Amino acid sequence: MPTLVVRHPDGSETEHELSGELKIGRQEGQNDLVLAEGGGVSRRHSRFYVEGGKVMVEDVGSANGTFVDGQRITGMTVLTPKSTVLLGDYELRLKAPAAPRSTGVRKQVKPSDEGAEPAAAGDAPLPRSATRAMPAVKRPAPGAGGPSALAKRPRPGAPGGAPAGAGSGGLVLKGLTGPWANKRYPVQGKLVVGRQAPATVVLEDDSVSRKHAEVEQTPQGAVLRDLGSANGTLVNGEPMGTEPVVLQPGDIITFGMVEVEVEGPAGANLPVRRGRDVPSRRGTGADGAQAAEAPAAGGAPASRKRLLVVAASVVGMLLVAGVVKSTMGGGTAAGNAPAKKGPPPPSPAELVQESLSQCRSYSSMELGNEPDWTKAEAACSKALDVDPINAEANTLMRRIKLEKESADFFVQGQKALGRLKEEEALDLFKKIPKESAYFRRAKPKVQEAVAQVVKRAEDDCKRYLRDGQWVPAVQQCGRYMGFACQKMSREELEPPIGFTLVLDKKKRLGRTEWRPKDKLFLDFLNARHRVEPNAAPWHCPVSDIFFEDEAAPDPKKLVENAFKQRFPNKFMIAAMMDYWAGRGNEAFVTLQKLRSNYELAQYHNEADKLLTDVSNVDQLFKIGQGHLQNEDVEKAAEPLLEALDVDKRLMADQADTRPSFYKRNIQQDMAAKAIARGKYWDDRGDQRRACRIWKLGFRFYAGNTDLNSQVGRCSTRGLKALKAAGTCEDLDAVLDLAVPGDGLEEKVVATKKENGC
Repeated sequence: MPTLVVRHPDGSETEHELSGELKIGRQEGQNDLVLAEGGGVSRRHSRFYVEGGKVMVEDVGSANGTFVDGQRITGMTVLTPKSTVLLGDYELRLKAPAAPRSTGVRKQVKPSDEGAEPAAAGDAPLPRSATRAMPAVKRPAPGAGGPSALAKRPRPGAPGGAPAGAGSGGLVLKGLTGPWANKRYPVQGKLVVGRQAPATVVLEDDSVSRKHAEVEQTPQGAVLRDLGSANGTLVNGEPMGTEPVVLQPGDIITFGMVEVEVEGPAGANLPVRRGRDVPSRRGTGADGAQAAEAPAAGGAPASRKRLLVVAASVVGMLLVAGVVKSTMGGGTAAGNAPAKKGPPPPSPAELVQESLSQCRSYSSMELGNEPDWTKAEAACSKALDVDPINAEANTLMRRIKLEKESADFFVQGQKALGRLKEEEALDLFKKIPKESAYFRRAKPKVQEAVAQVVKRAEDDCKRYLRDGQWVPAVQQCGRYMGFACQKMSREELEPPIGFTLVLDKKKRLGRTEWRPKDKLFLDFLNARHRVEPNAAPWHCPVSDIFFEDEAAPDPKKLVENAFKQRFPNKFMIAAMMDYWAGRGNEAFVTLQKLRSNYELAQYHNEADKLLTDVSNVDQLFKIGQGHLQNEDVEKAAEPLLEALDVDKRLMADQADTRPSFYKRNIQQDMAAKAIARGKYWDDRGDQRRACRIWKLGFRFYAGNTDLNSQVGRCSTRGLKALKAAGTCEDLDAVLDLAVPGDGLEEKVVATKKENGC
């Protein structure tokens, strides 16, 4: 009878005989085998069964899938004794039929006493978590040359021929970096190293996989195995590959980017450092350790020699620390690498470009971004401090001063409108010059306020005139006429050249006399004359913001008219209007109606093309949005770029002037997510990946203020990296920082050509 061996997240294993069907999942009561400790297992995940002497596995609709030999299965799959099945954090395999039936109680699997090393857990691919980006590790080819070089290295001698680390004390893993520095983890039984529980040694670092490696105490010594980690496991700077490695005191193990040291049993002599002349972050490599092993000259015992070496090392370290402190004004913390020389200061041209990039970003108003005029002014001022005659900086500064003042008027006007002080708001809005971007933003608010103010002023004007209250009549009539005159011609407001103004309504006009035809205007001038007989002629206080624009065309109407010119059928036009508004499903249904009407067969071919394109954009948009919700900007880029290409075909010449719902949201969402994800990697020191993501967002939309600022930083970093580049690989790295249009890519290409790269 075949037996299924289940390896649990904590490294223990259980066995289960297959006598028919075995349902596996997380939910109690619905499964024959419940796997609820690890992650990734659905309530009803998969089922195993025997049919015709073959063992089969089938996924029953799990969320994370069932994998056989690294491939996700979609139907019934036959298993062999060599097959590896993955259900979330659990690994399953078949055992020989002769295996005894287990009660299901977990037991630790131990290596045989014959010295045969257990199969490496890394032989089967395990799910990999998203980890910190690291330089590619050159792993040994599987099976090349037999066991890895690490596995063949000489083992240190031990009293009585006992294996290294064997005995009552056992080896200890001691942390060297980060928050794990000086923490000790005794190697007893089996230690699983990973980023999260159920790992025994939890190293919460992005470079460490969820289940990274394991260290097991065996009769042959402490054995290290990599569990298919994403960033690999190194021993003394060498990638260990898939072969298990017997650890020795003094070894330096690197899990991702976290280092630990292998120490001997407590109370033992100084550990023997076994290395390959690869320095660790702690200090020297193998040479010193080997020197400590050599017998003292003249037959002195080895322990005395060790003491002399240690004493000399301590004195040397103290001398070096004293020199460093005297020259640098302070020492470095023990175990840290010596301080590196900082990058050269940026040149004046780089300072100007960086300041201008910030100035442009802070003053951008695209897609409704609210500029920060104070920061923009400060950034441009920095550029002018370095280059006072810089043309772009001076132009930007003039615009910033204009917009900054206009922004103040706009904000104060909005507040006045909110307090129902329309007249005060209008006085503020009319101070905004036509050249300002705030002029167009204030215009609709002005039109709303004017209607209320004009009506109120007109009623007050007529009442005061009727009651003979000339002073308030002049005030209210003047306010009314200040708005009314914006629609009147000059001939209606002023006498022609050579004509005289006559205010008496009863007098018959002569050949060179002129009187306003508007009765309320004439009454206003008479009241004004009564209050101040010698007052200067009244002129209309012209303000561009009070002029009514010609009725702006409705964008929806413009889009509809364009579709009517392109498509001959009303169903197509209706479907495209739905698509433009973001209603992809409704558009699809409308086109299906057209497609099912055989009386309109002449339109079916074109309807089929629209059906395909509309469906593609809607699906690609949803896929991209799903990746963005998972914070994966790079995965989202491919479907969203494809969606934009199809959208351009659908919208034709309106794609840029009146973009669809899909294009607007793709641009804005990609820009916003790229900013946040790029900052995530930048905060973790991976500037190249941060810049790749920022540039990706910039490719979709170049008008976001923050994104412009971050991309500008990449250009500045790229210039510094180009100056410091010493190899062809360094030049390739500079390309990750180059931004389209900054000229950096062209410089890199020219430099590579000069150096023969």
